[in-house]
Amino acid sequence: MINANPSVEAHYEALESQWNSVDGSLEFERLVVPTGNSDKPFHRWFHLKEAFSVDLLPTILKQLSFEGMSELRVLDCFAGGGTTLVSALEMSSEVRVTATGIEQNPFLHHVSSSKVRALQAGPHLAQQLRNAYEEVQRLYTSDAPFMASPPALSTFSNEAYFPPSLLTSLLRIKAAIEHCDAPALACDLLLTAAASCVESSSRLRRDGRALRYASERQPREPWVEFSIRVQQMIEDTDSSQSAAGMASVTLGDGRRPLLYIDESKKKDLVVFSPPYPNNIDYTEIYKTEAWYLGFYEDSEQFRSQRLRTLRSHPSVRFSDEYDYESSGDAEAVRELLKPILDAVPDDRYATGRRQLIKGYADDMLTLFRHCRKIISSEGRLVYVVGNSAHGSGNALFVIAADLMMARLAELSNWHVEEISVARSLRRRITNSRFLRESVVTLSPG
Repeated sequence: MINANPSVEAHYEALESQWNSVDGSLEFERLVVPTGNSDKPFHRWFHLKEAFSVDLLPTILKQLSFEGMSELRVLDCFAGGGTTLVSALEMSSEVRVTATGIEQNPFLHHVSSSKVRALQAGPHLAQQLRNAYEEVQRLYTSDAPFMASPPALSTFSNEAYFPPSLLTSLLRIKAAIEHCDAPALACDLLLTAAASCVESSSRLRRDGRALRYASERQPREPWVEFSIRVQQMIEDTDSSQSAAGMASVTLGDGRRPLLYIDESKKKDLVVFSPPYPNNIDYTEIYKTEAWYLGFYEDSEQFRSQRLRTLRSHPSVRFSDEYDYESSGDAEAVRELLKPILDAVPDDRYATGRRQLIKGYADDMLTLFRHCRKIISSEGRLVYVVGNSAHGSGNALFVIAADLMMARLAELSNWHVEEISVARSLRRRITNSRFLRESVVTLSPG
């Protein structure tokens, strides 16, 4: 058991003492991970390891006593696979729902947008999907010479990762969908199904931080996997009714929702789970699906996308400029960050870690300021975030994102109502009680 940096721990103790921090494991431990998502219609169409549970939004609404509202206007600034938006639409028979999402990753935007459009389309979509699937099957098994070109990403040309026959099958599925004469939404859903086969058709797996080569893994046949996923989509759409609510997902920067939302259109609930400051680059993790669908054509486009993301990782060198430095809150933010920055060991990772800490704080401050302008007077903001350990040995320290964000929210005129600790993370590494995942509730200050 490694002792975390004592100065940083004392800093967090002082911060937390200002707010109401409670044990929320009974309510939230199972909900801050994707419990139940793989079995639920629409939610099961793509497995996002980093998602939270389909049951999180209803639980939050119950805790906030929002259940009896006649109208619910929801915003998720980091829509991911669309869990919040789909969950909101599923309630639209009981409450008038308007759900808005923002997602920076083009592949995840495709997934979440396809889900919410399908849920709003209704059961007639099932027959469109059947017809489109049959057309794709005919094209796929025909002698037609068409073939989608392999993505320029070198990962696809590595035969240890993608056996050639399986890669050929994946590419022919995509080409058949592109040649299919079907409604746009049906084609988008088929592309989602095809992209969801990419990982299982390879010897690559996501281990939480990156794509890893797993030599022992037995890749699955793409057409079989694709067919299973399409049949799930047909079943789900066939048994659903057209959602009464409205939902949409914008491809854009979730840190700045005012770029896409009129300030006069207030939200009752802003709920999101941002990328955690834990070195995970989601552009990298979901790159094979994005390249497969053609969202990147070359390395420059891929790098540009990485630079557009939240500064939660040092995988690329972001600009060393921070908006808070020229704001009226500069001194307060420096005071918040100084003990953490001082704990960064002076090694080869020092520059990246310091940029991560400052960049993450800068991005969160921007986010809270934007959200404050579009929340209704009785509204709430709820965020789910996990803290992370950095360094090793005597140089280990924790970045407590839940507390950092709470203080930055205060500086943006939010009131911290409650920090609900959902679960502890990897306590075997360090005795720090701040290595945890939390659900934090804010109200307008």
